[in-house]
Amino acid sequence: MKWWTLATTFLLCLPVGSMAQLCNQNLGDPIVNITFGNGDNYPVNNTTYSYVTGCPSKGEYTISDFLFGCGGNWNKLTGDHTGGLKGNYMLVNAESTPGIVHQDTAFGLCGNMTYQYTAFVTSVMRLAYTCDGNPVLPNLTFSVESISGIILASYNTGDIPVTDDKLWKQYGLVFTTPPGTSTVILKIKDSAAYGCGNAFAIDDIVFQNCGPEVNVTIDGSIADQNVCADYTNPFIMKGGYSAGFTNPAIQWQNSLDSGNTWKDIPGQTTTMYAVPHRISGVILYRMVVAEKQNINSVNCRIRSNAIYTNIHPLAAHTPLQDIMGCTGRDYALPESDPKALDILWTGTNSYNSVDPKSIIPNLQFSDTGLYKLKEIFYFGCTSLDSFRLQVSPGITLAAQPSHPLCEGGSETLSTSASAAGTFKWTPATGLSNDAIPDPVASPKDSMQYKVIVTNTWGCQDSAFLSIHVYRLPFAAAGPDKLIVSGDTSLLNGSIKGTAVHYYWSPQVTINDISAIQPKVYPTQVTSYTLHTVSTVGCGSVSDDVVVKVYNDFFIPDSFTPNGDGINDVFRVLPYDNYTINRFIIYNRWGGVVFNSADIYKGWDGNYKGLPQPGGIYVFYMDFKNTKGKDTIKRGTVLLLR
Repeated sequence: MKWWTLATTFLLCLPVGSMAQLCNQNLGDPIVNITFGNGDNYPVNNTTYSYVTGCPSKGEYTISDFLFGCGGNWNKLTGDHTGGLKGNYMLVNAESTPGIVHQDTAFGLCGNMTYQYTAFVTSVMRLAYTCDGNPVLPNLTFSVESISGIILASYNTGDIPVTDDKLWKQYGLVFTTPPGTSTVILKIKDSAAYGCGNAFAIDDIVFQNCGPEVNVTIDGSIADQNVCADYTNPFIMKGGYSAGFTNPAIQWQNSLDSGNTWKDIPGQTTTMYAVPHRISGVILYRMVVAEKQNINSVNCRIRSNAIYTNIHPLAAHTPLQDIMGCTGRDYALPESDPKALDILWTGTNSYNSVDPKSIIPNLQFSDTGLYKLKEIFYFGCTSLDSFRLQVSPGITLAAQPSHPLCEGGSETLSTSASAAGTFKWTPATGLSNDAIPDPVASPKDSMQYKVIVTNTWGCQDSAFLSIHVYRLPFAAAGPDKLIVSGDTSLLNGSIKGTAVHYYWSPQVTINDISAIQPKVYPTQVTSYTLHTVSTVGCGSVSDDVVVKVYNDFFIPDSFTPNGDGINDVFRVLPYDNYTINRFIIYNRWGGVVFNSADIYKGWDGNYKGLPQPGGIYVFYMDFKNTKGKDTIKRGTVLLLR
């Protein structure tokens, strides 16, 4: 639910006898205020219906902010009557269940005072879908009774019509308390006939007093007041009220929590109130009026509209600041606050600028002097800061362009300044000295250097020098190759370097001398050379690969696994283009002592970790080339120990 708005509409109250009318004058603070805001602020003894969660059945109610699909085809109930999606309401299913929807007691009333008892109600049924189009309609009676049970006032809503969507409407009554009456019983009853239907939602059940018009102004306005802490507004509040009070008394109030609670301001009991000057914070003000004998009873006062005042803090201010600039340069004045709505710089030589990033172009000695920055913020807040600009002799720096280096090379960087000063190079990587005008640079990689020169007055200039480092040429022809006569081998060459050209030699028995991984098909042992040449003057390199050609697979006829590193393992050298399917070795009794499909793995003369005796062993080898052709080799090998 939403709290009653602080800005009260100024209305006139109709006669008590017209019970169907609501108060159209000013209202007092709620005495009873059921908003269902947190879902659990409705005591069970306030109603004869039973509480449930979710959709209610006959004789039940629930409190929710969103319900859909209740009653089969009731309206979707999203939010309360104020339109807020998160506002709660009370949904009642009173089908064939007449009863009390709300019952409460109001204490501390004043006799001969007009009060209002209201609630917002909507039917939730849909004519085309509920009870075959003929539902029993909700029918509510509002009543106010004395503690002895005498009905002081009542009002009947009549049948509340069905709509295709929720349609919140305020119902209720106004009445005047008899003399001496300080307590009344409030009731809202459902008295609809038995039968299918009778479902409704109710919200914001409020009981409050009603009285003549009361209004206030501040400096002649009812508008919110947002001012800066240095405001000069008088902040004089004036109140007024219409006829209807016999012997009125006045009390000014303020609220420090946005209108949730109000407190009397001691001693402020006339129609004029001078709001004390303050430098920060939000405070709301209003005036309440009551008959003099009732002024101390909060349930008998009529409230005015509330006026919001907010004092915003002054913008930050700094003392006079000294700033320095250098001749010959565009000087950037300190940037203004980004929250400023408008700014104005003024200064020497009639300087004037409204740019948040103001510049004094081509600074000269004559620009020395006082500069002021005025900043204007929301709500009239202003700030005025002063800066004393001292102009000093500038310095300029010239740098000679650098030239590219081959990896490992060096060069001297050359700069000159218009006056004496100190130098600083960054980064210092690869420099012989980072504090001289002409260091020797030997960077390992391409690098951009920045040099700053600073004169005696702290004026600076800078320059950038970039050195591009060319990588030296690199060539790797790859591992040597073994092939069987008539086969082809793929060379595994690789190159590196900046802007390099490469080729292979000799040009015979090779398919492409410009390919980094060419195919070769020599008929005899041949050495191929990969040449890499830098096209930017960084030299050339080469590397060789030897391709050995055999008429057949070379298989040793013996081996000596004695750990001397020579012929310790029986294996076949891996030939290019070949893999091995099976490599098996048998002992003299036909037992397998070695079995592998890894062409790089051989037999070390052991079986299950135990050395095998010297003698003749039988081998079986099954090779396959890249074309899928199998080659079988069988034979014997002598193990010598």
